[in-house]
Amino acid sequence: MTVVMATIQEAMAAALAHHQAGRLAEAAALYHAVLDALPGHADAAHLLGVVHLQSGQPERAVPLIRGAIQHNHRVADYHDNLGSALKALGRLEEAVAAHRQAVRLRPEFAQALYNLGNALEAHGRLEEAATAFRQAAARRPGYARARFNLGNVLAALGRRAEADDAYRAALADDPGFVEAHANRGALLLALDRPREAAADLARALALRPDHAPALSNLAAARLALGDRDGAERAARHAVSARPDLAECLLRLGEVRQRADRLGAAADAYGAALAWNPALAEAHANLALVRQGQGLLDAAEAGNRRALRIDPSLADVRSNLAYLRLFRPGVTAAAALEAHRGWDAVHGAPHRGRWVKPRAKPGAAPAATGPLTVAILSGDFRRHPAGLFAVRTVEALPGRDVRLLLYANQTEADDVTARFRRAAARWTPVAGLTDEEVAARIRHDRPDVLIDLAGHNARGRPGVFARKPAPLQVAWAGYMATTGLAAMDALVADHHHVPDGMEAFYGERVLRMPDAFIAYDPPGDDGELPLTPPPSLSGAPVTFGSFNILTKLNDDVLAAWAAILRRMPDSRLLMKTKALSCPVTAELWRGRLAAAGIAPDRVTMVGATGSLEHMRRCASVDVALDPFPFSGSTTTLETMWMGVPVVTLPGETFSSRHSLAFLTVAGVEGCVAADPADYVERAIAWASAPRRLAELRRSLRSRMAGGPLCDGERLAAALAGELRALTAPH
Repeated sequence: MTVVMATIQEAMAAALAHHQAGRLAEAAALYHAVLDALPGHADAAHLLGVVHLQSGQPERAVPLIRGAIQHNHRVADYHDNLGSALKALGRLEEAVAAHRQAVRLRPEFAQALYNLGNALEAHGRLEEAATAFRQAAARRPGYARARFNLGNVLAALGRRAEADDAYRAALADDPGFVEAHANRGALLLALDRPREAAADLARALALRPDHAPALSNLAAARLALGDRDGAERAARHAVSARPDLAECLLRLGEVRQRADRLGAAADAYGAALAWNPALAEAHANLALVRQGQGLLDAAEAGNRRALRIDPSLADVRSNLAYLRLFRPGVTAAAALEAHRGWDAVHGAPHRGRWVKPRAKPGAAPAATGPLTVAILSGDFRRHPAGLFAVRTVEALPGRDVRLLLYANQTEADDVTARFRRAAARWTPVAGLTDEEVAARIRHDRPDVLIDLAGHNARGRPGVFARKPAPLQVAWAGYMATTGLAAMDALVADHHHVPDGMEAFYGERVLRMPDAFIAYDPPGDDGELPLTPPPSLSGAPVTFGSFNILTKLNDDVLAAWAAILRRMPDSRLLMKTKALSCPVTAELWRGRLAAAGIAPDRVTMVGATGSLEHMRRCASVDVALDPFPFSGSTTTLETMWMGVPVVTLPGETFSSRHSLAFLTVAGVEGCVAADPADYVERAIAWASAPRRLAELRRSLRSRMAGGPLCDGERLAAALAGELRALTAPH
């Protein structure tokens, strides 16, 4: 017997040596030999099971390890490896139970806690997984892998600050941990900290230059930092490193989209979908490209495909509601229905946690003092929403209003500085989740919270759906009802929401005396001198459109074609950033030709600097407003250069911008009753060069000196309405 035991011990020692050296076949043969000689040898059964697990055969591992446990159920390693085999088979409940038993047998067993965390994470039990990873790290100093997995779980839970701490701890344990650098870079990117993200991603790439996810995220960080060439290089490198990884193609598409290379962006998204047709983000991004190209049907179809794959995509549902506003024949009732559809899915779950109004009906009036008004926006900058609001915001503190501004942006410019000076408190919130932003606002207890974005880009309807303030008001940044049950009021005017239309707004309508915004014009008179209309000097009449292509439809093109037919020597200037893309420009030459507008009568211009854009506005005689979604910023810019804008309003808020601005500025003869009248009014203006010249001389001064640019007047009205809104009833 002594000789037999010595032989088994030698066989086990040899098997272990092979096993540790990675010679799994040789190890397995010796384990089998031991089990043939001694079938009850628990270690041999266990380790043979481990060989099968390492060889990708967990189904063969499970019975062997269970057999070992039957012979000796007090060995923690057996239970731990059984858990790993069960996890590989997808039997997660059993895997969790096995790892827990290993920990019960050896509470200090860090590896078992780590494996327990992995099983719990795979089972979707993320809070428990985080606890297991923490315990594993506590029991083994320098356990970078446990800290790394803890960071991954915390990031998935939305606890980003804690995730960052975990990644940094992992890197302190192991500075060469490539995946920790890469994942921390991705986290910092999500937190809108692109400069720090780029640094961590560069460290990952220094260790592994072809790390495709790090390259892809570096492209996004470079893009956020304004380095489009660097972003393109990184995105291309990511695709070459992993041409089969759809997410890399997705990032290449984003880089091209941001550079207004819409055709090339569509190609990248299409390639991503060829690899992974179920990639909802690719469908949504391709829909945004088609939207930018003015292909409304394709944009809507792409958004709907994305939502079928992932119904939780709130941004995509916002975009679907927004697209309804561009549809010919859209009614105010249809706009309300579309936006309430967003609220039914994404807003309703939060209604039980709303902050209630502080004063109940019949309560005594609140003590006098400043009204605390919070404003949430990603557009405290040179952006239409910022330029519509900045003069009024600057004037509100003079109306005993204390301003708390929550900035969902990382960029800053001269307009940002003006907003900051007006604020009693400036709080950056870019990168925070909706719940985190809402929690900060609840803590600050404003009397009113104003939304400057709605369902537009950088909008945070998810914050407003949580109702962190007792009263919430939509203003300036979105051109429709928000549809949110949590939104109490909408700032408007009699032009945008005529009497009798209140039923088509989910909010109470607060009507300002003139326009609902106060415009802050670009440049100064020295930079943008007024010039005579081109036709006054004998040049051909030039009509102009400066609106996004999404606003153009067959009805608009038919009206333009009728105008150009009636004035055969006239020309059309189209200027919008999407026309920087040659593919998109060619697409529109085809659409114009199909509508009867010869391409050689059309000049197309893409993105330019602000002053050059304004000079282009001055280079036309008459501007042609699209319908049913009117121009807003484009109308004001064109008017500032003294150019009339012919418009055809409908019943929706977004169809009535030009009507409002022209009326407040006292410009007559531009508002049409139907498409035929639109054509006649455009021709009438174009046929009267001296009338055009007189408008050029007078319109800017009328705008500058009137209510359209009067932030003090609007601030007085807005502050009064907000105080009335907050007063006890």
